Amino acid sequence: MIDRRTVTSWRACARVAVIASLVLAPLTHASAQSMADHFRGKTLRILVPSTPGGDRALYPITFGPFFSKQIPGNPSIQVVFMPGAGGSTAVNNAYSVAAPDGLTLVTPLVAVATAQAVGEESVKYDVTKFNWIGRISDATRTLLMSSKVPAKTLPELRGREVIIGASSRTSESYLMPAFMNKMFGTKLKIVTGYQSAGKRNLALESGETQAAITTWNDIRTYHLDWIREGGIMRLIVQIALQKHPELPNVPLLLDYAENQADRDLLEFMSSSSQMGQPYAAPPGVPVPIVETLRRAFDATMKDPAYIEKMQTAKMEFNPITGEELAEIVARTMRAPKSVIQRYKDAIAAD
Repeated sequence: MIDRRTVTSWRACARVAVIASLVLAPLTHASAQSMADHFRGKTLRILVPSTPGGDRALYPITFGPFFSKQIPGNPSIQVVFMPGAGGSTAVNNAYSVAAPDGLTLVTPLVAVATAQAVGEESVKYDVTKFNWIGRISDATRTLLMSSKVPAKTLPELRGREVIIGASSRTSESYLMPAFMNKMFGTKLKIVTGYQSAGKRNLALESGETQAAITTWNDIRTYHLDWIREGGIMRLIVQIALQKHPELPNVPLLLDYAENQADRDLLEFMSSSSQMGQPYAAPPGVPVPIVETLRRAFDATMKDPAYIEKMQTAKMEFNPITGEELAEIVARTMRAPKSVIQRYKDAIAAD
């Protein structure tokens, strides 16, 4: 007997096959004109796994109009906010709901690959099957803390309860402080429900919370006055594989590794910073369309008007191609099982 899940799976496969055949029909020669015909008069959606606010929203809103100019046929760009499940809702939608026609992209949160590697229940996707289009910037994470907390370093936080805001248990805003609690003996009290960087920062500013995991770009774009000499906040640590050039005096979490095994673990945990602000198309998108989107992305990254816009807005900008991004994803998924298990143990609920 064929169960209902099998029938549903067959129907989904048939749907993808039909859509792909319809898309591929006018694109046999993969000419610029056929691409223009495919995209002209259409709307390309960019799914954003957060609510409006913070740099996760700012990047696609800034990127969209310039990207449209580089795509043959110049489709309209619609930014769609789809928060939930620590970022997985939007990615799951792009993976299994969105049509494979190149008219839906998703800009996942940086934990998109590590969440799959550790087997998060909310993950219903396979990052290796996405068509990675490109990355606008990396994403150095920082632990931002109120200056009212009498601690300036990670060791000084050991045993001291500090309230920190997070979105959900599957988000990096939760996982990173949970990891620090297990690995370094901090007592960050994690309060969930703050669904965007903007809301977490507002809670921190008002005194509702005392700390937050945020990006350096978010701070330098919106809140640089907070961390100036005598400011209301301070940076405790940065979470990345290398120090950000603008933060030479803020230690890396990696700097606290005491042995090679711990360093391997911290590198896996910090590797998500390389994902930064990525863009991906669903599985099954025909190769000519993926190629068109990738080259349009690359052209956007070289557009003088776009670069000037990014510089004016003081937004991080160190792009890589879709092919390079796909390799970063693949490397994360190749992490040794022993390292992944240690990471899972470190973030496991008490």
